[in-house]
Amino acid sequence: MGRRQEPGGAARTAKAGFSDVVLVCRKCAKRQEVDRKRLGRALKRAYRETARERGAGKVRVVETGCLGPCPKRMLTLATAQSLARRRVLLIDPSLDALGPEALGLVPAQPSPLPVPAAPAGDGDV
Repeated sequence: MGRRQEPGGAARTAKAGFSDVVLVCRKCAKRQEVDRKRLGRALKRAYRETARERGAGKVRVVETGCLGPCPKRMLTLATAQSLARRRVLLIDPSLDALGPEALGLVPAQPSPLPVPAAPAGDGDV
């Protein structure tokens, strides 16, 4: 028999074999007929591309219940980074464009602000 934890006892931790988690809406994946293995490989490949830069290790892909939005032709995902911003990701189920940018792993480059043109004038006042 295992030990019983006391109701007021301290929580225990264990070492995880992964450093990142991606939540995938089971309902969206089923509706879009996305192959679980193919989705897992595509997500892990996207994480591997940025793993060295971010110091990340392995990723765990977890199917979960509904994440909220139910787009008809998209797949809903959530990463730790997207949840920190209180957002979920809607991606194309073909997984062709699935990369670090689509998952929000690479910080978006700020678009340069347009420099306002000098007012047109004659030069004579």
